[in-house]
Amino acid sequence: MNSLEKEIRQLTRLWLQKGGKTNRRQQQRRMVAFANHAACMGANCMDEIGKRHAIDYWKAHDDLSKATLYNHWRALCILWKLAGMRGVPLKPHALTKAGVKTRSEESPQNSEFKAR
Repeated sequence: MNSLEKEIRQLTRLWLQKGGKTNRRQQQRRMVAFANHAACMGANCMDEIGKRHAIDYWKAHDDLSKATLYNHWRALCILWKLAGMRGVPLKPHALTKAGVKTRSEESPQNSEFKAR
């Protein structure tokens, strides 16, 4: 387990304890897969992850369906939020060229991180 994977597991520890357990574990696995991909590119912590890592990750996974790509992108959005990174990660090219609207585009008020 690399340092980036450990950091992601620590960031998601409390997040995993709430909500739908099956989906959250699946989302965490997607986050860890992204972390392993970024670690292979030389990233050691979340501060070192950027646009280049996301682009390369999407290129490596361009064979996935649009729905699966969207689910991976949503996992990365959650990771960005948990890590306190600004903005959202880049969308996969298949989603942008197809004109697939994401939740954040449909309604800016619709966010799973609303104050409860």
